Amino acid sequence: MTVKTLSVIASILTVILLILLGLLLTFGQVIALNGFSEREGMTSLIISLVCQGAGLILSAVFTGWLTRLLFEKFNWNKILAVIVSVVAGTILGGGLSFAALIVSLFVAEGMR
Repeated sequence: MTVKTLSVIASILTVILLILLGLLLTFGQVIALNGFSEREGMTSLIISLVCQGAGLILSAVFTGWLTRLLFEKFNWNKILAVIVSVVAGTILGGGLSFAALIVSLFVAEGMR
């Protein structure tokens, strides 16, 4: 396999994992927004989803770049480079998704 193919595979795996994590965090956010009005809750959900989408794109780009860097510059094993890149991208995206959740909940509380 070429490096470009490995980068695409790593990015797709990261996106799939982050979508699953985003669904879990969004479900938790809906539970946390119990008691807020529809206006506040919808604004909070939209802010969270937009930020999670931006974080997902950044994490996918980072994962592809890191896979290519580890394989070409540091001569890592192909599979190991993909695994390390997917884990690093998922951690980065998960942190950004959690930060988006916290920010959107503060926005909902501020609108109250």
